[in-house]
Amino acid sequence: MNSLILVAAGKGTRMNAAKNKLFLEYQGYPLIYYTLKNIQKSRLLSELIVVASKEELSIFLPLVESLNFKIPVKFASGGARRIDSVRNGLAQVSDRSEKVLVHDGARPFVDGEIIDLAFISIDSRHPAVMVGIPCVDTMKAVSYDTIVKTLDRSNLIRAQTPQGAYTDIFQKAVSALENDSTITDDASILENKGIKVSVVPGKESYFKVTTPEDWDRFKTMMNKDNAFCRIGQGYDIHQMDESSPLVIGGVKIRDHHGLKGHSDADVLIHAIIDALLGAAGLRDIGYYFPDTDDRYKGISSLKLLENVGKMITESGFLIGNIDTTVIAEKPKLAGYIDTMKANIAGVLDIPVSKLGIKAKTNEKLDAAGREEGIASFASAILFRRDF
Repeated sequence: MNSLILVAAGKGTRMNAAKNKLFLEYQGYPLIYYTLKNIQKSRLLSELIVVASKEELSIFLPLVESLNFKIPVKFASGGARRIDSVRNGLAQVSDRSEKVLVHDGARPFVDGEIIDLAFISIDSRHPAVMVGIPCVDTMKAVSYDTIVKTLDRSNLIRAQTPQGAYTDIFQKAVSALENDSTITDDASILENKGIKVSVVPGKESYFKVTTPEDWDRFKTMMNKDNAFCRIGQGYDIHQMDESSPLVIGGVKIRDHHGLKGHSDADVLIHAIIDALLGAAGLRDIGYYFPDTDDRYKGISSLKLLENVGKMITESGFLIGNIDTTVIAEKPKLAGYIDTMKANIAGVLDIPVSKLGIKAKTNEKLDAAGREEGIASFASAILFRRDF
Protein backbone atom coordinates (compact mmCIF):
# COMPACT_ATOMS: atom_id res chain seq x y z
CA MET A 1 0.00 0.00 0.00
CA ASN A 2 1.36 3.41 -0.98
CA SER A 3 0.57 6.65 0.86
CA LEU A 4 1.16 10.29 0.00
CA ILE A 5 1.14 13.15 2.49
CA LEU A 6 0.24 16.47 0.88
CA VAL A 7 1.63 19.29 3.01
CA ALA A 8 -0.70 22.27 2.58
CA ALA A 9 -0.57 24.05 5.93
CA GLY A 10 2.06 26.71 5.23
CA LYS A 11 1.45 30.44 5.59
CA GLY A 12 3.09 31.42 2.31
CA THR A 13 4.47 34.66 3.77
CA ARG A 14 6.94 35.16 0.91
CA MET A 15 4.04 35.44 -1.54
CA ASN A 16 2.92 38.71 0.10
CA ALA A 17 -0.69 37.75 -0.66
CA ALA A 18 -3.78 38.62 1.34
CA LYS A 19 -4.61 34.92 1.70
CA ASN A 20 -2.93 31.52 1.67
CA LYS A 21 -1.13 31.23 -1.66
CA LEU A 22 -2.72 27.80 -2.16
CA PHE A 23 -6.05 29.58 -2.61
CA LEU A 24 -4.87 32.04 -5.23
CA GLU A 25 -7.12 31.40 -8.23
CA TYR A 26 -6.43 30.68 -11.86
CA GLN A 27 -9.37 30.11 -14.24
CA GLY A 28 -11.69 30.06 -11.22
CA TYR A 29 -9.84 27.29 -9.38
CA PRO A 30 -7.35 27.62 -6.49
CA LEU A 31 -3.71 26.63 -6.91
CA ILE A 32 -4.11 23.60 -4.65
CA TYR A 33 -6.85 22.29 -6.99
CA TYR A 34 -4.31 21.78 -9.76
CA THR A 35 -1.94 19.97 -7.39
CA LEU A 36 -4.72 17.64 -6.25
CA LYS A 37 -5.90 17.10 -9.83
CA ASN A 38 -2.45 16.01 -10.93
CA ILE A 39 -1.98 13.73 -7.92
CA GLN A 40 -5.10 11.87 -9.09
CA LYS A 41 -3.15 10.71 -12.15
CA SER A 42 -0.98 8.36 -10.07
CA ARG A 43 -1.77 4.69 -10.70
CA LEU A 44 0.12 3.40 -7.65
CA LEU A 45 -1.21 5.71 -4.95
CA SER A 46 -3.44 3.96 -2.40
CA GLU A 47 -4.31 6.77 0.01
CA LEU A 48 -3.88 10.53 0.31
CA ILE A 49 -3.42 12.48 3.54
CA VAL A 50 -4.00 16.22 3.22
CA VAL A 51 -2.34 18.27 5.96
CA ALA A 52 -4.04 21.65 6.33
CA SER A 53 -4.45 24.26 9.02
CA LYS A 54 -7.50 23.83 11.24
CA GLU A 55 -8.87 27.16 10.02
CA GLU A 56 -8.76 26.03 6.39
CA LEU A 57 -10.05 22.47 6.69
CA SER A 58 -13.55 23.72 5.90
CA ILE A 59 -12.23 24.95 2.54
CA PHE A 60 -10.31 21.77 1.72
CA LEU A 61 -13.15 19.36 2.48
CA PRO A 62 -15.57 20.42 -0.29
CA LEU A 63 -12.68 20.96 -2.70
CA VAL A 64 -11.45 17.40 -2.27
CA GLU A 65 -15.00 16.04 -2.42
CA SER A 66 -15.58 17.79 -5.75
CA LEU A 67 -12.66 15.89 -7.30
CA ASN A 68 -14.21 12.47 -6.58
CA PHE A 69 -11.01 10.68 -5.60
CA LYS A 70 -11.16 6.92 -6.13
CA ILE A 71 -8.85 6.35 -3.14
CA PRO A 72 -9.34 7.18 0.56
CA VAL A 73 -8.53 10.78 1.44
CA LYS A 74 -7.77 11.66 5.06
CA PHE A 75 -7.06 14.97 6.73
CA ALA A 76 -4.57 16.04 9.39
CA SER A 77 -4.02 19.35 11.12
CA GLY A 78 -0.94 21.36 10.25
CA GLY A 79 1.75 22.16 12.78
CA ALA A 80 3.87 25.19 13.57
CA ARG A 81 6.70 23.84 11.40
CA ARG A 82 6.89 21.62 8.35
CA ILE A 83 8.25 18.72 10.40
CA ASP A 84 5.25 19.04 12.75
CA SER A 85 2.87 18.89 9.79
CA VAL A 86 4.66 15.84 8.40
CA ARG A 87 4.51 14.18 11.81
CA ASN A 88 0.76 14.82 12.02
CA GLY A 89 0.31 13.46 8.51
CA LEU A 90 2.25 10.30 9.32
CA ALA A 91 -0.09 9.69 12.25
CA GLN A 92 -2.95 9.31 9.75
CA VAL A 93 -1.13 6.87 7.46
CA SER A 94 -2.73 3.42 7.31
CA ASP A 95 -1.15 0.61 9.31
CA ARG A 96 -0.95 -1.31 6.03
CA SER A 97 1.12 1.37 4.32
CA GLU A 98 4.45 0.11 2.95
CA LYS A 99 5.78 3.26 1.30
CA VAL A 100 5.06 6.92 1.94
CA LEU A 101 5.85 10.09 0.02
CA VAL A 102 5.56 13.72 1.07
CA HIS A 103 4.68 16.41 -1.48
CA ASP A 104 4.41 20.18 -1.28
CA GLY A 105 0.93 21.51 -1.99
CA ALA A 106 2.51 24.46 -3.78
CA ARG A 107 4.10 22.29 -6.48
CA PRO A 108 1.09 22.05 -8.84
CA PHE A 109 2.80 20.51 -11.86
CA VAL A 110 3.58 17.22 -10.16
CA ASP A 111 2.34 14.35 -12.32
CA GLY A 112 1.30 10.77 -11.83
CA GLU A 113 4.40 9.54 -13.61
CA ILE A 114 6.86 11.05 -11.12
CA ILE A 115 4.78 9.91 -8.14
CA ASP A 116 4.72 6.35 -9.46
CA LEU A 117 8.43 6.44 -10.31
CA ALA A 118 9.24 7.59 -6.77
CA PHE A 119 7.24 4.72 -5.29
CA ILE A 120 8.90 2.19 -7.60
CA SER A 121 12.36 3.58 -6.79
CA ILE A 122 11.96 2.77 -3.11
CA ASP A 123 13.42 -0.73 -2.83
CA SER A 124 15.84 -2.82 -0.76
CA ARG A 125 18.85 -1.03 -2.25
CA HIS A 126 17.30 2.43 -2.08
CA PRO A 127 15.07 2.67 1.03
CA ALA A 128 14.47 6.40 0.54
CA VAL A 129 14.06 8.72 -2.47
CA MET A 130 13.97 12.37 -3.38
CA VAL A 131 13.02 14.04 -6.65
CA GLY A 132 15.64 16.56 -7.73
CA ILE A 133 17.27 18.32 -10.67
CA PRO A 134 20.90 19.32 -11.34
CA CYS A 135 22.03 22.87 -10.64
CA VAL A 136 22.68 24.75 -13.87
CA ASP A 137 23.81 28.04 -12.32
CA THR A 138 27.25 28.57 -10.82
CA MET A 139 26.92 28.16 -7.06
CA LYS A 140 28.79 30.31 -4.54
CA ALA A 141 29.28 29.93 -0.80
CA VAL A 142 29.05 33.33 0.89
CA SER A 143 29.63 34.86 4.30
CA TYR A 144 28.27 38.30 5.14
CA ASP A 145 27.54 39.00 1.46
CA THR A 146 31.08 38.08 0.47
CA ILE A 147 31.97 35.07 -1.67
CA VAL A 148 33.95 32.46 0.22
CA LYS A 149 34.36 29.97 -2.59
CA THR A 150 32.81 28.56 -5.74
CA LEU A 151 31.12 25.21 -5.27
CA ASP A 152 31.37 22.28 -7.65
CA ARG A 153 27.87 22.29 -9.11
CA SER A 154 28.35 18.84 -10.65
CA ASN A 155 27.78 17.43 -7.17
CA LEU A 156 24.81 19.65 -6.33
CA ILE A 157 21.12 18.84 -6.71
CA ARG A 158 18.11 21.13 -6.28
CA ALA A 159 15.67 19.29 -4.05
CA GLN A 160 12.07 18.92 -5.18
CA THR A 161 9.16 16.79 -4.02
CA PRO A 162 7.83 14.17 -3.65
CA GLN A 163 10.30 12.72 -1.16
CA GLY A 164 9.82 9.60 0.90
CA ALA A 165 10.83 6.15 2.06
CA TYR A 166 9.53 2.88 3.39
CA THR A 167 6.82 3.90 5.83
CA ASP A 168 8.36 2.28 8.90
CA ILE A 169 11.77 3.82 8.17
CA PHE A 170 10.25 7.26 7.69
CA GLN A 171 8.16 7.00 10.85
CA LYS A 172 11.17 5.99 12.95
CA ALA A 173 13.30 8.80 11.51
CA VAL A 174 10.63 11.40 12.27
CA SER A 175 9.99 10.03 15.76
CA ALA A 176 13.69 10.16 16.60
CA LEU A 177 14.12 13.71 15.33
CA GLU A 178 14.78 16.30 18.00
CA ASN A 179 14.00 19.98 17.62
CA ASP A 180 16.14 21.03 14.68
CA SER A 181 15.44 24.31 12.96
CA THR A 182 17.78 23.42 10.08
CA ILE A 183 15.38 20.82 8.68
CA THR A 184 13.79 22.26 5.52
CA ASP A 185 12.80 19.09 3.67
CA ASP A 186 11.96 15.48 4.33
CA ALA A 187 15.11 14.00 2.83
CA SER A 188 17.11 15.85 5.51
CA ILE A 189 15.25 13.94 8.20
CA LEU A 190 16.31 10.66 6.62
CA GLU A 191 19.87 11.83 5.98
CA ASN A 192 20.28 12.74 9.65
CA LYS A 193 19.53 9.14 10.59
CA GLY A 194 22.15 7.82 8.19
CA ILE A 195 19.63 6.57 5.64
CA LYS A 196 20.77 6.68 2.03
CA VAL A 197 18.46 8.77 -0.13
CA SER A 198 18.54 8.14 -3.87
CA VAL A 199 17.65 10.87 -6.37
CA VAL A 200 14.91 10.47 -8.96
CA PRO A 201 15.33 12.92 -11.88
CA GLY A 202 12.79 15.72 -11.69
CA LYS A 203 11.78 18.53 -14.03
CA GLU A 204 11.99 22.31 -14.00
CA SER A 205 8.19 22.32 -14.08
CA TYR A 206 8.06 20.76 -10.61
CA PHE A 207 8.98 24.15 -9.13
CA LYS A 208 7.39 25.41 -5.93
CA VAL A 209 5.14 28.46 -6.06
CA THR A 210 6.69 30.57 -3.31
CA THR A 211 7.03 34.16 -4.52
CA PRO A 212 4.93 36.49 -6.71
CA GLU A 213 7.36 35.72 -9.53
CA ASP A 214 6.63 32.00 -9.13
CA TRP A 215 2.90 32.73 -9.33
CA ASP A 216 3.46 34.62 -12.57
CA ARG A 217 5.47 31.67 -13.87
CA PHE A 218 2.64 29.29 -12.98
CA LYS A 219 0.09 31.42 -14.84
CA THR A 220 2.38 31.72 -17.84
CA MET A 221 2.76 27.94 -18.04
CA MET A 222 -0.98 27.42 -17.65
CA ASN A 223 -1.74 30.02 -20.30
CA LYS A 224 0.64 28.25 -22.65
CA ASP A 225 -1.02 24.90 -22.02
CA ASN A 226 -4.49 26.38 -22.40
CA ALA A 227 -3.73 28.69 -25.32
CA PHE A 228 -5.71 26.43 -27.63
CA CYS A 229 -9.36 27.32 -27.12
CA ARG A 230 -12.59 26.23 -28.78
CA ILE A 231 -15.66 28.42 -29.28
CA GLY A 232 -19.20 27.11 -29.62
CA GLN A 233 -22.58 28.74 -30.14
CA GLY A 234 -26.05 27.53 -29.34
CA TYR A 235 -29.59 28.62 -30.14
CA ASP A 236 -32.98 27.35 -29.10
CA ILE A 237 -36.58 28.49 -29.33
CA HIS A 238 -39.77 26.94 -27.94
CA GLN A 239 -43.34 27.95 -28.61
CA MET A 240 -45.70 28.83 -25.81
CA ASP A 241 -47.82 26.12 -24.22
CA GLU A 242 -50.46 27.13 -21.70
CA SER A 243 -50.61 23.61 -20.26
CA SER A 244 -46.94 23.50 -19.25
CA PRO A 245 -44.99 25.19 -16.44
CA LEU A 246 -42.37 27.75 -17.45
CA VAL A 247 -38.81 26.70 -16.60
CA ILE A 248 -35.83 28.87 -17.53
CA GLY A 249 -32.34 28.27 -16.18
CA GLY A 250 -33.71 25.60 -13.87
CA VAL A 251 -36.07 28.10 -12.24
CA LYS A 252 -39.84 27.48 -12.26
CA ILE A 253 -41.49 30.80 -12.96
CA ARG A 254 -45.04 31.04 -11.67
CA ASP A 255 -47.98 32.96 -13.08
CA HIS A 256 -46.88 32.57 -16.67
CA HIS A 257 -47.66 29.81 -19.16
CA GLY A 258 -44.79 27.61 -20.17
CA LEU A 259 -43.11 26.27 -23.27
CA LYS A 260 -43.80 23.21 -25.39
CA GLY A 261 -41.14 20.53 -25.38
CA HIS A 262 -40.26 16.88 -24.75
CA SER A 263 -38.24 17.67 -21.63
CA ASP A 264 -39.02 20.66 -19.41
CA ALA A 265 -38.39 22.90 -22.47
CA ASP A 266 -35.76 24.97 -20.67
CA VAL A 267 -34.76 27.12 -23.63
CA LEU A 268 -31.77 28.71 -21.87
CA ILE A 269 -30.15 25.46 -20.83
CA HIS A 270 -30.78 23.89 -24.24
CA ALA A 271 -28.88 26.74 -25.90
CA ILE A 272 -26.01 26.31 -23.41
CA ILE A 273 -25.88 22.57 -24.07
CA ASP A 274 -25.55 23.11 -27.82
CA ALA A 275 -22.87 25.77 -27.31
CA LEU A 276 -20.80 23.42 -25.13
CA LEU A 277 -21.26 20.44 -27.42
CA GLY A 278 -20.35 22.53 -30.44
CA ALA A 279 -17.19 23.89 -28.84
CA ALA A 280 -16.09 20.35 -28.02
CA GLY A 281 -16.76 19.18 -31.58
CA LEU A 282 -19.60 16.90 -30.48
CA ARG A 283 -23.11 16.43 -31.91
CA ASP A 284 -26.13 18.54 -30.94
CA ILE A 285 -28.58 18.13 -28.07
CA GLY A 286 -31.08 16.15 -30.15
CA TYR A 287 -28.47 13.52 -30.94
CA TYR A 288 -27.70 12.73 -27.30
CA PHE A 289 -31.16 13.38 -25.84
CA PRO A 290 -33.68 12.66 -28.65
CA ASP A 291 -37.33 13.59 -28.23
CA THR A 292 -38.22 10.04 -29.24
CA ASP A 293 -36.70 8.66 -26.03
CA ASP A 294 -39.16 8.44 -23.14
CA ARG A 295 -36.28 8.59 -20.64
CA TYR A 296 -36.10 12.32 -21.30
CA LYS A 297 -39.82 13.05 -21.25
CA GLY A 298 -40.39 15.82 -18.71
CA ILE A 299 -36.81 15.56 -17.43
CA SER A 300 -35.15 18.57 -15.84
CA SER A 301 -32.75 20.11 -18.34
CA LEU A 302 -30.32 20.64 -15.45
CA LYS A 303 -29.82 16.87 -15.45
CA LEU A 304 -29.10 16.95 -19.17
CA LEU A 305 -26.64 19.80 -18.62
CA GLU A 306 -24.91 17.86 -15.86
CA ASN A 307 -24.40 14.95 -18.26
CA VAL A 308 -23.03 17.31 -20.90
CA GLY A 309 -20.62 18.79 -18.35
CA LYS A 310 -19.22 15.31 -17.77
CA MET A 311 -18.93 14.78 -21.52
CA ILE A 312 -16.94 18.01 -21.83
CA THR A 313 -14.55 16.92 -19.08
CA GLU A 314 -14.16 13.43 -20.56
CA SER A 315 -13.39 15.03 -23.93
CA GLY A 316 -10.45 16.82 -22.30
CA PHE A 317 -11.83 20.34 -21.98
CA LEU A 318 -12.19 22.98 -19.29
CA ILE A 319 -14.98 25.56 -19.47
CA GLY A 320 -13.55 29.04 -19.94
CA ASN A 321 -16.83 30.93 -19.84
CA ILE A 322 -20.43 30.86 -21.05
CA ASP A 323 -22.43 33.89 -22.17
CA THR A 324 -26.16 33.79 -22.89
CA THR A 325 -29.11 35.96 -23.89
CA VAL A 326 -32.77 35.04 -23.36
CA ILE A 327 -35.24 36.73 -25.74
CA ALA A 328 -38.67 37.14 -24.16
CA GLU A 329 -41.28 39.90 -24.01
CA LYS A 330 -42.69 38.37 -20.83
CA PRO A 331 -42.08 37.54 -18.07
CA LYS A 332 -39.42 39.91 -16.79
CA LEU A 333 -36.46 37.75 -15.80
CA ALA A 334 -34.13 40.14 -13.96
CA GLY A 335 -35.21 38.90 -10.54
CA TYR A 336 -34.46 35.28 -11.41
CA ILE A 337 -31.02 35.60 -13.01
CA ASP A 338 -28.91 35.08 -9.87
CA THR A 339 -30.76 31.83 -9.11
CA MET A 340 -30.40 30.70 -12.73
CA LYS A 341 -26.65 31.34 -12.58
CA ALA A 342 -26.34 29.40 -9.32
CA ASN A 343 -28.29 26.44 -10.78
CA ILE A 344 -26.25 26.24 -13.98
CA ALA A 345 -22.86 26.89 -12.39
CA GLY A 346 -23.66 24.28 -9.75
CA VAL A 347 -24.28 21.39 -12.15
CA LEU A 348 -21.29 22.35 -14.31
CA ASP A 349 -19.05 22.78 -11.24
CA ILE A 350 -17.83 26.20 -12.38
CA PRO A 351 -17.74 29.56 -10.58
CA VAL A 352 -20.75 31.78 -11.28
CA SER A 353 -18.25 34.38 -12.50
CA LYS A 354 -17.77 32.23 -15.61
CA LEU A 355 -21.43 32.52 -16.56
CA GLY A 356 -23.31 35.46 -18.04
CA ILE A 357 -27.10 35.58 -18.42
CA LYS A 358 -28.86 38.53 -20.02
CA ALA A 359 -32.56 39.00 -20.71
CA LYS A 360 -33.82 41.07 -23.64
CA THR A 361 -37.14 41.77 -25.31
CA ASN A 362 -37.45 41.56 -29.08
CA GLU A 363 -39.26 44.90 -29.32
CA LYS A 364 -42.48 43.16 -30.47
CA LEU A 365 -40.69 41.75 -33.54
CA ASP A 366 -40.80 38.14 -34.79
CA ALA A 367 -42.17 35.14 -32.86
CA ALA A 368 -40.55 36.08 -29.55
CA GLY A 369 -41.74 39.66 -29.89
CA ARG A 370 -45.30 38.51 -30.57
CA GLU A 371 -45.10 36.31 -27.44
CA GLU A 372 -45.50 33.15 -29.50
CA GLY A 373 -42.38 31.70 -27.91
CA ILE A 374 -39.14 32.33 -26.04
CA ALA A 375 -35.67 32.05 -27.59
CA SER A 376 -32.15 31.90 -26.25
CA PHE A 377 -28.63 32.33 -27.61
CA ALA A 378 -25.47 31.00 -25.96
CA SER A 379 -21.77 31.02 -26.64
CA ALA A 380 -19.10 29.02 -24.83
CA ILE A 381 -15.32 28.94 -24.72
CA LEU A 382 -13.50 25.73 -23.84
CA PHE A 383 -9.81 25.29 -23.09
CA ARG A 384 -7.88 22.09 -23.61
CA ARG A 385 -7.58 20.48 -20.19
CA ASP A 386 -3.93 19.43 -20.07
CA PHE A 387 -3.44 19.40 -16.29
